[in-house]
Amino acid sequence: MRIIVEGDSDKKFLECYLKYLNITNYTKIVAIGGKNNIINHIELKKEDFIIIFDADDDYNKSKINIENQLDKLNIKNDKIFLFPNNKDNGNLETLIEKIAIHKEVIHCYDNYTICIDSLINKIPNLKHQAKKSKVFAYMSGFGFKNNIKAEEFDLTPYVDFDDIYLNDLKEFLINTFK
Repeated sequence: MRIIVEGDSDKKFLECYLKYLNITNYTKIVAIGGKNNIINHIELKKEDFIIIFDADDDYNKSKINIENQLDKLNIKNDKIFLFPNNKDNGNLETLIEKIAIHKEVIHCYDNYTICIDSLINKIPNLKHQAKKSKVFAYMSGFGFKNNIKAEEFDLTPYVDFDDIYLNDLKEFLINTFK
């Protein structure tokens, strides 16, 4: 069974988490390049798969978007999980922020944001970083870069894979693969 995700960060996180859960009986994780790209993957008709995407700013709208794309491909699939916890708005970065072990590092980024707030009206064209930047800064501070293969990087010192916030994802994965 394939796991379909939006991007490489999702793929790398899931590779690490599945390894932690000792789940190995999936065929591969495929990053399709965004939430609107299911429609471009007609080959999904030929195989079993699950979808793990971001809920973003509207959980229901995101789920309907997935279902509509599957309907256009004439595919029925109810194996959908939306980050962060399959019920709230958010994304992978929301999840990682919740399970980060070193929350004090996350708070440093909050201080950076406050500093940028104080400068935004004084410096032309200065903008806030994307919300994802906080988690990317956290992870890259410990050496996790996008070009590192997940099997070469151990996330366990930096995120708590036993955090109760992961229970919904853990249950979804275990029920799907065990």
